[in-house]
Amino acid sequence: MGTQEPLIIHYTNPGTWLPEVTASLKATVNKNSLSFDNEIGKGTIYKVDIDWGLGVRKMKAFFHQPVIFERDPVPDFDKGHYILLSNLGEQSIETTTTDQQFELGYTSEEGIYFSSPLLSSSFFIEPGKNYHVIYIIISHDRVKNFIARQPERQHDLLQSIIDKDKPIYHVEYLDASLLQMLKDIDEEMNDDRLNNLLIHSRTLEFCYQILSRIEQRNASDVVKIHPDDVVKLKEVRKQLSEGYKLACPPIEEMAKRTGMSPTKFKKLFRQMFGQSYYQYYKNVRMYKAKELLEKRKMNVSEVGYLLGYNNLSKFSRAFKSKFKTTPGKINSN
Repeated sequence: MGTQEPLIIHYTNPGTWLPEVTASLKATVNKNSLSFDNEIGKGTIYKVDIDWGLGVRKMKAFFHQPVIFERDPVPDFDKGHYILLSNLGEQSIETTTTDQQFELGYTSEEGIYFSSPLLSSSFFIEPGKNYHVIYIIISHDRVKNFIARQPERQHDLLQSIIDKDKPIYHVEYLDASLLQMLKDIDEEMNDDRLNNLLIHSRTLEFCYQILSRIEQRNASDVVKIHPDDVVKLKEVRKQLSEGYKLACPPIEEMAKRTGMSPTKFKKLFRQMFGQSYYQYYKNVRMYKAKELLEKRKMNVSEVGYLLGYNNLSKFSRAFKSKFKTTPGKINSN
């Protein structure tokens, strides 16, 4: 049997993406979604327009044939939209921008994709696998408005995001805090959606975090990281993410493992992951605690002890400091 030819779906402006793909997917349009169940596949795409120049799309789908979503550059930059795309499914999405290719997925190193409207990009969907994608669109005017409201000292740095002569794309690791924001958005995007305010607040917070991290990457004190150091730092992050039950290894120990001085290690860790070493570890543990409590298979004491807290009062204080509520309330809701 020969290889199936992919269905190629072209679109230009993410702001009008939904109607542009409807015909290609032979989908039925509802008030805030479109759905399809045919020879192409089966799935639903939900739509929420939050405010001027800001919206969210969610796709949960299974395809019977290869599909490529091709985004073409916009002819009018000022009317274009930036995209923030994240894949919550276990299957990664082969993503191509200009001459760069990477695997987009929350379990991979590239969990979030941000792109200028002046860049082309393609997203390859394999058949026979489930996909779960959250797609945020931000108009050019909305990004300009965000920059204008930041302190003046940051303007020149942030202008690089909307530089017409040097359009950018950015790939970011989906850490625990960003993943939780997306999960909150995801849970509210369905046929019985009730909490648009939560979608609004989480989307704004998510966009702010990503734009801030892009700004940090472009700061004048950012240093070029050697590829070998990148690999070592990613391994450190993996150890912290998987070792949430263990005590945090001292910086000096981790620095020694990576062959760096403590000063260099701290600087490069913050530069790569947007947080200090200890803050990253703390966030991993707190978001894991929240996840376990929400599943309600363990009580507060069990979760606290699992994370190494012998003193449950200390666990409760750390949890409340992060989430502004007690672990008991999360566990009982």
